[in-house]
Amino acid sequence: MDSDMPQSDLAGSGLAVGTARSDRSHEFEQFWRSLPKDGLIPHRRDMKPARAGALLRDIVLLEARLGENPSLRVRLVGSAVQERIQKNITGQDYLEFRASEYRAGTIDATRRMFRLPCGLWQVMAMHYERGFAQNFELTAFPLLSDDADVPFILGLMNPTGGLVKARTLNGTPIMADTATVFEYIDIGAETTVGAL
Repeated sequence: MDSDMPQSDLAGSGLAVGTARSDRSHEFEQFWRSLPKDGLIPHRRDMKPARAGALLRDIVLLEARLGENPSLRVRLVGSAVQERIQKNITGQDYLEFRASEYRAGTIDATRRMFRLPCGLWQVMAMHYERGFAQNFELTAFPLLSDDADVPFILGLMNPTGGLVKARTLNGTPIMADTATVFEYIDIGAETTVGAL
């Protein structure tokens, strides 16, 4: 998750905001919107992974600790994501898979998802320790938990095809690059992309 790509950069990217999302991204959004909600955000206990159907293979669930020492601990990894990574990353901090210069932007974007609230969509390269990289579409939405200080992020990691030049990784199984396309998704808070 990024916020290091300014919204103004989207206009010159050649991609119309909201038109480049895949059918799977929209299907995932509909799955999230179908969950029972108290206000605008569903609760984690109401998210039954089996109800995600074919999307489940590409779902990730992150525990978002957004206080003084923020972390995005990986709590669930779909089988297709696990197959691509070829290592178990459950329990690890997603921030460890981001270059240090992008971590603050990742936390800022995550905080914004709960503050407004809103969803997030982006395209980025994912680099693998075994020496290849490919573009991914990430669609993510907030979930509440029993502990108000530790909500969750539910995301869909959808491969978009095509390999990209891989970076050398130093001790991490994956590295999530910065977004090449990025937008927030209005979930009913009556916000516009520009206001987000």
